[in-house]
Amino acid sequence: LPLLLCLFPVATAQEGHFWPRWEERTIDCLGGPTLEDCVLKAPGAAKERNPADYKCREEPMPQWDFNELARNSTTRIACPIGCEPDADLSVLQKVPYNNAKCQKYYTYGKYREAGEWYLWMTEPCRAAITTHCRFKDVKIG
Repeated sequence: LPLLLCLFPVATAQEGHFWPRWEERTIDCLGGPTLEDCVLKAPGAAKERNPADYKCREEPMPQWDFNELARNSTTRIACPIGCEPDADLSVLQKVPYNNAKCQKYYTYGKYREAGEWYLWMTEPCRAAITTHCRFKDVKIG
């Protein structure tokens, strides 16, 4: 009987817990220099993401004293990526990876606003930026 009492809390503790599931999201701006050239790619997404529903926008570029690389940039491109409001994001990767004009936190990055994740970039960076959304929807057991 003591063995059963020890096992019961473990079995009930897993109820309502979920494994993480990752989905790739890429904002590809390599097609050209304008906002309209940026496209959302979500290969293998559980819920289809129509790129037409995830339009990028131009917004003011925050200015920070430490950011010498983007000091001449007044605007940035910000693109929603279609992750759920409670999803986390993985690290960002860029293509081409050796583009010295694209430096994380300086000329590209991520932020969250009104329950949506955005990837952003500013001049002189032009790249394809990829991350992964972590969904918590694969039930344990």
